[in-house]
Amino acid sequence: MKAWNKDGKPSDHPEPWGQHGIFSTMRIFPGNKIPFRSDHLHRLSESGKQLGLPWIPQTETINELIEEFISGMDAGHGLVRICIFEDIIGISSRKARSDGNPVEGWLIRYRRLKPGIKLTVEKELYGSLSELDVEKEDWIIIDPKENDLRESATSNIIFVQDNKLMIPDKRVLNGIVQQKLLPILQDNFFVTRSTPQDQDVTSFDEIILCGTGRGVAPLASLPELGWTSKQNDVFKIIRSHYEELIKSACD
Repeated sequence: MKAWNKDGKPSDHPEPWGQHGIFSTMRIFPGNKIPFRSDHLHRLSESGKQLGLPWIPQTETINELIEEFISGMDAGHGLVRICIFEDIIGISSRKARSDGNPVEGWLIRYRRLKPGIKLTVEKELYGSLSELDVEKEDWIIIDPKENDLRESATSNIIFVQDNKLMIPDKRVLNGIVQQKLLPILQDNFFVTRSTPQDQDVTSFDEIILCGTGRGVAPLASLPELGWTSKQNDVFKIIRSHYEELIKSACD
């Protein structure tokens, strides 16, 4: 972990969860390729403005710090998280262990404070990921009032029924991977934007997670709602499209 203050001097990287700030996580591929880097940096800038942060580093500055960081990063790490706090930018890395792995989902009753922004203050959501084996598990967010399923703590969700896709659109963070995949999905499937209630889940054949860290991964089960995946056919198709997308972005 490394951090710098707004004067560009090294600083201590604070524990992010509970701090006032924003973050975005990027995937590092061989050759230090970072797909959709400009999208991540644009989202950081826009999120900082929406949150009213007093200081938002210039994109050029963030890029320079990223390059400095990854040049000395642990060779086994593949995910880089950039946090911007009120007067500090912090960068940290971790292993990318969950890419494409089947996931067991556990419910967390939570309503995101600002759905379009990844907030470091949301300790109850992001800090609680330490309770799970993130390689194989994830929190599936269920709204405490409306009992609908919107996203996971790490990913967007795609629900599959009879080869038709349902993608939640209410109070969710539309992640960069999902945004890149959506035109491809709309060309190949019938896609609706809606948010299923908890009691509707048993009608779905597949539930698919997509995000920077997970890539595209199948949800294997959601025990609290009595749901188990019936197949992985659509997952395999979407995963193939995702891999082509990443390859193109890295070329």
